[in-house]
Amino acid sequence: MEQKDDFVQLFFKTLAIILCVATIVVGGGYCLWLYLTKDITGEVFTPNISVDIKSEFIYDKSTVKDYSVNELNTNILSWRENGAPAKEENVTNILLLGIDTDSENMNLNSRADAMVIVSINHNTRKITLASILRDQYAYVETNKNKGFEKFHHANSYQGPSAQIKMIEQYYKVSIDNYALVNFYSLPKIIDKLGGVSINITKTEKEYMNTSWGTKVKEGLNTINGETALIYMRIRHQTGGDEARVTRQKQVIKAIINKLKTKNATAVASLITEINGYVRTGYTSQELLDLAINAVSGGWLNYEIAEFSMPDRECAGEITVNGIWYWKVDYPRAAQKLQLALYDKTNILFYPDRKAWIK
Repeated sequence: MEQKDDFVQLFFKTLAIILCVATIVVGGGYCLWLYLTKDITGEVFTPNISVDIKSEFIYDKSTVKDYSVNELNTNILSWRENGAPAKEENVTNILLLGIDTDSENMNLNSRADAMVIVSINHNTRKITLASILRDQYAYVETNKNKGFEKFHHANSYQGPSAQIKMIEQYYKVSIDNYALVNFYSLPKIIDKLGGVSINITKTEKEYMNTSWGTKVKEGLNTINGETALIYMRIRHQTGGDEARVTRQKQVIKAIINKLKTKNATAVASLITEINGYVRTGYTSQELLDLAINAVSGGWLNYEIAEFSMPDRECAGEITVNGIWYWKVDYPRAAQKLQLALYDKTNILFYPDRKAWIK
């Protein structure tokens, strides 16, 4: 049963590769599968070394003397260099990345406009969509750059492997693999699915119709890929970054619901059409193995929960050199994210620990 449950990885790794089930169901062979998916996989991703969530990580350097930027910098450097990402045997974490390029070339790297960890917990039978806010003040170090800047810049320097490393260093959760789409590919994937159904608020409707020329209504709409992308990207006038990441998760859930309505024949015809629209670190063989073990996985019955980090309990606002950031108490944020994904944490604090933010 554990192998069958691993099918949950398939959809989230690629946002659409789940469609491979039909290749198996309707009799597609291994050679056909390799042909169809040859352009989907990017560089093979090897997970980083991690520790079992049951191990204890007592962080004894988390007190602060003041709240100046210099002290915050010291705290950040200390935190990222201590402790390993934690893993749990029955939990799979897949990072979905949406990058701000509009190119057919899926191998181009750019800033991560959206980061959502899709965590499948087979112990709790829960799928958690955990958004990682992009504008966090952090130390970014890649083979092309190092310094304090926004969290999501790592992907622009060195691609998904660098962004994964950032999440693992700061949030102490292991990432098993990734799927990446951009402003060009995501609308096409949604269009191939026949659009998605989204509940749109009055404020969202007014902004989208006035600023983007859409024709949505308040309430439930079936929208195409271009409109879905607009919906996911709107920010300042409709609740800021926190509201935007909620909209991103609404689209992911809508895609899941849409897939539930597809039969095997329809899915088989869709798989050829999404080729080249997703970049992932899984090989075609790995995807095939997942599909074989997945036909009766039953993962669509898992409860879906939503989560965002940082939240207001462990983050404030800061301006450095005229640039606005989230000022994050990373140890506390990491502890909360571990609890959301694993239902347990290995991060322990001394009783006299002081928060990084007022």
